[in-house]
Amino acid sequence: MNAVELIKQFVRYLKQERGYSQHTIEAYQRDLQQFVNFYSEYANMVPLEIGKVNKLGIRHFLGMLSESGLEMTSITRKLASLKAFFKYLARQGEVSSNPAAIVKSPKTKKRLPVILSEEQLAQVLDGSDDDDFVTFRNKAILELFYSTGIRLGELLTLNYGDINFNRLTLRVFGKGAKERIVPFGQRAEKTIKTYLDKRRIEFGGLTLESPLFISSRNRRISRPSVQKMVTRILQTVSEQEHLSPHVLRHSFASHLLDRGADLNAVKDLLGHNSLSTTQLYTHIKIGKMKEVYKQAHPHAD
Repeated sequence: MNAVELIKQFVRYLKQERGYSQHTIEAYQRDLQQFVNFYSEYANMVPLEIGKVNKLGIRHFLGMLSESGLEMTSITRKLASLKAFFKYLARQGEVSSNPAAIVKSPKTKKRLPVILSEEQLAQVLDGSDDDDFVTFRNKAILELFYSTGIRLGELLTLNYGDINFNRLTLRVFGKGAKERIVPFGQRAEKTIKTYLDKRRIEFGGLTLESPLFISSRNRRISRPSVQKMVTRILQTVSEQEHLSPHVLRHSFASHLLDRGADLNAVKDLLGHNSLSTTQLYTHIKIGKMKEVYKQAHPHAD
C-alpha cells in the first residue's frame, strides 16, 4: 500500500476510533503529506515506500523545517504526528518498527499564555450597543468563552440541546470526544438567551440538534469566522501578539486562580488530563507577584 493510502487509513482510524476533531485530523494530514513530499525528493523515491523511511531522513526533515524558520512548537507537533503515524503502521504490520520513536523532540522554550486583565475583558464584553443578530451572537460567543473556558473546537460543535438553562451548565465534548459538564454564570445566561431570542425572530425555532451558534446564512458558524471576530475585538483593548479565542480560555483560568480557586477544580473545568498543564497558569501568578515586589519593596533591587 502506498503512502497516500496509508495516510487515508490512518485518518479514518483517528476519526472513527480515536474520535479526534476534524481540525486535529486536518493538521495530521497536512503534517504527513508535507513529510511524504519532502522524503520522496530526499530519497529520490516516487512513489515513497513507507517501509524504507529511516530516522536519519526524519532528522533531515526536522532540520529542513528549522532552516525554513518554523517555530520549535510547530516542529515538535509535526514530529508527534510522525510518531503517531508510524506507531499505528507498526501495529498494523505495515512497517517493522517505528523509525520516529527514538528521534528526540527539539527543546522548546515554554511561552506563557497571553492573559487579558479583568478591566480589559469588561470592555470587550460590554461591547457594541448595536442590536443586530451578529452583534448579539458575538456577545454570546465572547461571554461563553470567558464564562466557561471552553476551547474553540468545543464551542463550534455545541448544539442547542447541550445547554441547560435550569442548571446553568453546558455539555462539552473535548479532545478525544471526552464529555464533561461545565457551569456558566448568569451573565452568560442572559447574553445567550438574548441572542437566541434574536435568532428565533430571524430564523425561526430550534431543535435540540440545532447548532448553538450560526452564521448570518443560518449555517453552523465556522472556525475562521470565530477566530477573526474574536481577534478583531480583542485588538481593540490589547496590543499583545497572539490574540485569539484561546486568550479568553487563558484569562478564564488565570482569573479563577487569582481569586483563590483550587488548582484541581480549574483543571477539571478546563478539561485537562494532567495537572501539570494547568500549573502553567500558576507561573503567571508568580510572575505578577514578582512585578509587584520589584515595584513596591525597598530592597527589591
